[in-house]
Amino acid sequence: MKNYLWLVISLFTLFLYPAMAFGHATIISSNPSPNEAMDTLPEKISIQFSENIQPAFHSLEVFSQDGQKVPVQKSAISEQSEKILEAKWKGTVDEGVYYIKWRVVSSDGHPIEGTIPFQFGDSASLSDQDHSKMNAGFPTSINVFLQGLQYISFAAVAGILFFRLSLTKDSRLFQASGRARLYLWISYIGLALATFCSLPLKVTIDAGVGWTDAFNGTYIKEVLNGTSFGTIWIIQILMLILLFLALYFMLENPLNKALPFLSFILTAFLMLGKALTGHTAAVPNHVLAVLMDFLHILSMALWMGGLMALLVILPGLADRQAVQEDKKIFYWTIIQRFSRWAFACVIILVISGIYSSLQHVPTIHSLFNTTYGQLLLAKIVLMTIMIVLGAWHFLKGKKQTKKLGYSAGIELGIGVAVLLVAALLTNVQTAMSSPGPFEKTIKTEENNEVTLMVTPNEVGDNRIQVELANGGEPIADIEQLTLTMQPADGQGGEIKLQLQGKTKGKFTSKSILTLPGKWNIHVHGLTENLDSINADFTIFIGNS
Repeated sequence: MKNYLWLVISLFTLFLYPAMAFGHATIISSNPSPNEAMDTLPEKISIQFSENIQPAFHSLEVFSQDGQKVPVQKSAISEQSEKILEAKWKGTVDEGVYYIKWRVVSSDGHPIEGTIPFQFGDSASLSDQDHSKMNAGFPTSINVFLQGLQYISFAAVAGILFFRLSLTKDSRLFQASGRARLYLWISYIGLALATFCSLPLKVTIDAGVGWTDAFNGTYIKEVLNGTSFGTIWIIQILMLILLFLALYFMLENPLNKALPFLSFILTAFLMLGKALTGHTAAVPNHVLAVLMDFLHILSMALWMGGLMALLVILPGLADRQAVQEDKKIFYWTIIQRFSRWAFACVIILVISGIYSSLQHVPTIHSLFNTTYGQLLLAKIVLMTIMIVLGAWHFLKGKKQTKKLGYSAGIELGIGVAVLLVAALLTNVQTAMSSPGPFEKTIKTEENNEVTLMVTPNEVGDNRIQVELANGGEPIADIEQLTLTMQPADGQGGEIKLQLQGKTKGKFTSKSILTLPGKWNIHVHGLTENLDSINADFTIFIGNS
């Protein structure tokens, strides 16, 4: 265990201050703004998002109240910022109520869409509508299947190569096993199939079409040329070709020590490509987020894949030993070696998992009340069961009494379930979208208690309440109470609110919060005796 202490310490420092990411873009501002009544139309329609949008599969259309399409130029990403989608008007526009229908692919590769209603002129009235409604979608069964197949194939290929490199010392024994060779090629075929099909799958998601159009040349070209996924997919296909050659020559040259390492490195690079596409793409600290996601995928693949190899390959290799006692020694020696590596993988999984959770789950409320949070809880429960079973197998390895048996199969089955949950997590919106109502009390140096409440704590209309007390008793002599709100990253302007007294010691106001993310809020109260009450809060605004 001491050998892995350095790993715990070094990785622990990496997740002390993770950057938070939403997973999907959200609207910061638009022109026309939602539900705006205007006398003069802007020169062009523009929508600013919270993160960069990809240059493929974006659209911006305008419809009248009766559903007639209003001519506008083709949507384009602004030259000023990759976060702004815009389109110019074509011709004249009559007075009336209109709806802007938009669709973009966010930087993490997930398509989102929504509508923005507005009114031009005085000829009609515009009912108040929820402009924040956006459709991010839930992954389809085929999406989950292909993502799960890719994760399982990663584990199978990486696990058997890891088994060959680190667990078995006799390379000729490994490569003489027909079962090992068959298992390796089946694993490779699964990985190649999942990677190849990820392109048409991406077309169906980004273009919003069915599988009948998934191989449309125009759509495929737009994915390859206009998304970060396209570039990574091309590199992955090249890696798969190189991996095929490396595996083939590795099996034909059992004494070559470089080819197994090359095969493993190529597999690891394929996993890195997976880490580069997904929620990590929206994280400000992109390099660290990708590194931690890659370590999470790699460690899970080694643990799961190593367990697969133990169940599928190890018994046959042990039976090749000439003496019965040698069979037992060989079998349990491999089990003990794997247990030590599995322990290191668990440490990395826990640390990288904590880092990812801190990025994507801002509050306990969001952990229990969002789809992402609930899936994450399910993954944690399943992995805890796996760890318990792994510890049980480690103890069995110490005693060397019976073979692993059904419990190892159960551990593997739970691991497959973990990978399927991971496939779901990759495709649903993170819990950052709904952190839940905020409430916190700060005690000042003067023993004053300042309580701030923000509801629902999401982009849009919010109710803000401040309660002031001293020794549990409401403070009654407050002359004025001011809130100063500003995004922590400096984007967006400062918001100042004068709160009105509701009852003794309680003050309320309403405010429109336009930007998701971390906000700094300063509460300043002034008593009739000109004494100041000050408190500083940091809250996280959701983007639902």
